[in-house]
Amino acid sequence: MIRTEKEILQEYQRWLENASAELVQELKSLPENEIKERFFKDLEFGTGGMRGKIGAGTNRMNVHTVSRATLGFADWLLSQYSDPSVVIAYDTRKMSKEFAETAANILSGKKIQVYLFEAPAPTPLLSYSVRTLKCSGGIVITASHNPPEYNGYKVYTHDGTQAVPRYANQIITKVNANDFFNDIQKDSSLISPVPEDVISSYTAHIINLMEELFSAKESLKVVYTPLHGTGRDYVTKVLEKLGHEVIKVEEQFTHDGNFPTVKYPNPEDPEAFKLALRYAGKEGADLVIATDPDADRMGVVCKTREGYKALTGNQVGVIFTAYLLETLKNKLPEKPFIVKTIVTTDMAKTIASNYNVETRETLTGFKFIGELIEESIIKKTGNFIFGFEESYGYLYGMHARDKDAVVASALVVTVAAVLKKRGITLWQYLEELYRQYGYYDEKLLNFTYEGIEGLEKISNIMNSLREKTPSEVAGHRLLKFEDYLEGIKGLPKSNVISLTFEEDLKLIVRPSGTEPKIKFYLMTRGNSKQESTQKLQKLTDLVERIVGR
Repeated sequence: MIRTEKEILQEYQRWLENASAELVQELKSLPENEIKERFFKDLEFGTGGMRGKIGAGTNRMNVHTVSRATLGFADWLLSQYSDPSVVIAYDTRKMSKEFAETAANILSGKKIQVYLFEAPAPTPLLSYSVRTLKCSGGIVITASHNPPEYNGYKVYTHDGTQAVPRYANQIITKVNANDFFNDIQKDSSLISPVPEDVISSYTAHIINLMEELFSAKESLKVVYTPLHGTGRDYVTKVLEKLGHEVIKVEEQFTHDGNFPTVKYPNPEDPEAFKLALRYAGKEGADLVIATDPDADRMGVVCKTREGYKALTGNQVGVIFTAYLLETLKNKLPEKPFIVKTIVTTDMAKTIASNYNVETRETLTGFKFIGELIEESIIKKTGNFIFGFEESYGYLYGMHARDKDAVVASALVVTVAAVLKKRGITLWQYLEELYRQYGYYDEKLLNFTYEGIEGLEKISNIMNSLREKTPSEVAGHRLLKFEDYLEGIKGLPKSNVISLTFEEDLKLIVRPSGTEPKIKFYLMTRGNSKQESTQKLQKLTDLVERIVGR
C-alpha cells in the first residue's frame, strides 16, 4: 500500500509517539523529503522476506519492523505446530546481532523454543541446523551482498528451505495482521545456543563429501577472502582440512559490517577481488575465492597463462555440472537430475543431456531449488545431483536446502586440484567444454530506479514489453514470447518475461524481488567465442532501447 501525503504525516507522528528513543531522535532530524521516502510504504515482507536500508520508519529495517515480522512468523508457527522451535542465525552486518536477539526474545515470549547462534554464521549452516535439529523453522538476519547500509530478514520452513510462496503468503498475512507497536511479551527463558556438535558436524560433512568424491589431487595454494563476512572460519577450516594452503586476505578477515575495504561485499563484482588479487600475484596462488557476508554465494578467479581470470556464476556452474557428471557417471542413482533457474545458462542442460541426466528448471531464487529437491524426495520423482543459479549460488550434497558457499568453495578447490594433477587449469577445462558443447555467453544488465518514481518506471518497462513486444532483434525473428504471469511450464506465476529469438538469442526480464532494480538476462550460443559475443551485443543494444538509454 502506497500512503498519501496525509497518511505519511499521520504515520510519522505515530512513530514519534511510539518508537524507541533512539529512532525517535533519528526521525526528528529528517528533512521533509526523507520523511516521505521512509513512510510512503511499509518495508514489504514479501515472498523473499524483508530487505531494506537500516533506519527509522516503516520503509526501513529497524527493531519495530523486525518485531512485526517476527510476531507474524510466530503466529504462523503456532497455527501449524503444537510445540514449535526455531533456529536464528545472523551475519556480520550492522544491527544483525541486535535484530536476531530481538526476534529470539519475541519468539521465546510466545513460548517458542529458540536456538540462537552465539556468533555470526553462514546462511547454509542455518538451513543445515534447522534440518539437523528438526526445528519448525528458521530466521536469518542478512542482506546478503548488499551495501553496508542494508539489512534483511529471511524465514525458513521445517525442511531448511527459505519459505516458498505457498508458505510465505500465509506468513505475510500473519505479519500484516500485526502492528509495529503491538504489546510484546519478551522473554529469554526458551533461548538456547545452537549446539556445538551441530556446527562441527556441518564442516565435517562437507569435508567427507569432498573426500568421497575425489582422491587423486594436488594440494593448491588458495587466496581466500570472506569480505568481512561469516565464511571466514568455515571456509578456512574446510580448505585446510582438505590439505590446501589457505592464504588469508588479512584486511578482510575482520567481521565488520561497514565492509571498509570494498564498495560492495559482492563476489559477483570484480572490484571485490582487488585486494585478494594482490595477495595472489605476490604468492603465485592457483585460485582466489571470495564469499559474501552470509556465505551463500561464492566467486572464483583462477590462474591462467595470461594472468588471473574471473569465472562467472554460469561458468562455475557449468564446470561443476560437467565435472560431477563425468566423475559420477558410473554410479549415478536412478532418475538423476540437476536443477537450475530459468535465468541460468542453458549450457548446463546441454551437458546434462549428454549424460542422460534430466535438467529441471525453477523460477529465480534458490528457495525454489530447495523446494524441488524436497518434493523429489517426498514424491520419489528423482535423485538430486547438483543445483545452481547464475548469481553465484551452488549446492552439492543433501545437507542443506539453500545455496552454500562453503561447499562451493570446497568443490571448486577440489576440482581445480584434480585438474592440476591432469596438467590443466579450470579455465582450460572450461575451454574444452566450449569446444565440445558450443560457445555459450551470458550477461546480466541491472538498472536501478529508486523510490516511488522508480517503482513506476519498472512497471512501465514490464507493461511495454507485454504490449509492444519486439518482433525481432538485429534481423533475428522472435520465435517465442513467454509471460510467466500466465503460469509457464507448471511454475508459479511470476512477473517475468522471456523472449527467444532465432539462432540462440534469448532475453529474460524481471524486476528484482529484493532491490529497486529491473534485471535483463542476456543469453546466446555460437560456434565460436566471437559469434556468441556479437550476438550478445545485439541483445545489449535491444535492452538499451527498451530502457530508453
